[in-house]
Amino acid sequence: MKKNIFYTMMVAVAMFALTSCDNDKDSEGLSSIIDYPALIIQGDEFFISPIGQPYNDEGCTATYQGKDYTDKIVVTGLEDVDINTAGLYYVTYTATSPDGYVWSETRTVAVCDPAVTTDLSGTWTTDANAYRQSGAATRPYAGCTATIKRLCPGVFTINDYLAGYYSQAVGYAAAYPGYDFDVEGVFQLTTDNKIKYISGGPAAAFGADLPEDFQDGQYDPATGTLSYVVTWSGMDFHVSMKK
Repeated sequence: MKKNIFYTMMVAVAMFALTSCDNDKDSEGLSSIIDYPALIIQGDEFFISPIGQPYNDEGCTATYQGKDYTDKIVVTGLEDVDINTAGLYYVTYTATSPDGYVWSETRTVAVCDPAVTTDLSGTWTTDANAYRQSGAATRPYAGCTATIKRLCPGVFTINDYLAGYYSQAVGYAAAYPGYDFDVEGVFQLTTDNKIKYISGGPAAAFGADLPEDFQDGQYDPATGTLSYVVTWSGMDFHVSMKK
């Protein structure tokens, strides 16, 4: 009986050894290390370009396994930079290794107007003139907040174009933790204090880009009021807020 058990164990060990050898042959020449091209953006990754002035991209360099790989870089987005229109533009540099592994780096080009000196950065609170219009029904929502940050002269980010309507006034943020109801975006302040929409959305919780329309944007230095109307899903959000 002991001989049979010993014999069975020896056969199992031999089969395991043969299988291991076959696996070694199958993986021969393969490496678990993946080499990606290394890209280094030349100049600033966030570049401020005065409106109306030519934009000269400083480019990007690349190496692969210690050797220069710059000539393999593909540049996209450079043709989209509009030097006459304020906004954020993205220039992407991409290189692909001989094995097909891709690496990219992106530069943000902020076209802005240096003549705009007003800084809207800070926390803004909706006032008594803020309300949502849905058909004949209106719902005021004073006391909600939005945060604005300055990217460059006249170009700003806002953490919620709806100024807290869904996340704060309706209470969705507290009722559905983990979901994002804010509509982030970027807007422009002109020299005559008009607010112009640059980009926005998507709102993750709604699965849609917001807003659908943006109108009547303005900043009143006399009263310190920032106001605009955004439209989404047949509803108009009349945003009016102060610091």
